[in-house]
Amino acid sequence: MSPPSAPIDFCYVTAKHIPAMNQLARHFFWPGIDLSEVLQYPDHTCVVLYRRLVVGFGVVVPDTGYNEAYLSFLLVHPEWRRAGIATFLLYHLIQTCPGKDVTLHVSATNPALILYQQFGFKVEEFLSNFYDKYLPHDSPVCKHAMFMRLGR
Repeated sequence: MSPPSAPIDFCYVTAKHIPAMNQLARHFFWPGIDLSEVLQYPDHTCVVLYRRLVVGFGVVVPDTGYNEAYLSFLLVHPEWRRAGIATFLLYHLIQTCPGKDVTLHVSATNPALILYQQFGFKVEEFLSNFYDKYLPHDSPVCKHAMFMRLGR
């Protein structure tokens, strides 16, 4: 891939980003995802744009109780990976939750596990068939998950 000819922009999610984010999420996670609810807490979101093309996004649910936040989505389109985008997204989203632990679930075979560990997330639990209710029966994606926590 050659370097982009325009800047990559990072901004808060707005309603105009939701259709493209839903399309990406449905393709790379599971069918039926609707990210409209993230508009309730825009300061805990980030969308990555190349011109007007959504190439990635991240979302933290800020108040899940117990003084913690939950990283519900972190996605960078495969053609834009290995460029530091996910690293910036994760750093930014963690900073939106000062003093709170940040938790997440991630597929047991997802390469993002390494990124999360580099940021200090620790595996707290292995969850067998966690994604079973979300993924189609014939999906090649691993249905097992790790529950991870960044203690703060």
